Amino acid sequence: MGLVKLRWAEVLARHGTRRGIGRESLLVDRGESGYENRFLPDGRIRYMGEGRGHQGPSPGNLRLLEAQRTGKPFRVFLREGPDQWRDLGLYRVEEAEYAPFQGRWVYWFTLAPCGCEGGPSGSGPRPPRGRRGKGA
Repeated sequence: MGLVKLRWAEVLARHGTRRGIGRESLLVDRGESGYENRFLPDGRIRYMGEGRGHQGPSPGNLRLLEAQRTGKPFRVFLREGPDQWRDLGLYRVEEAEYAPFQGRWVYWFTLAPCGCEGGPSGSGPRPPRGRRGKGA
């Protein structure tokens, strides 16, 4: 499956919310939102949970923790620029970690391409050139 380009109105219609964690999908970017997602060379994504300050068990973070337990995949939409999005396909929550980050506690969810229907078979977005996230 090729990666599908979308406009924000299309993403919002499918995702159902302006929040990063929807019922069955996630919004990721390369830091424009203030969340420091990390794109790993092997196609996985380290996705920062939702919430400012110390992150807690918000509905979105709980949804991802449950998805890790059950193996439920989430569709991932990547913001590539103003009104430019890409449907990366389906990913599973491979790992969840609650760790200190810049003076606060945050959830980090490792998302892996699931290779299931509608999802990538193993190659996700590439890390930005010339810019590596901390710990990436």
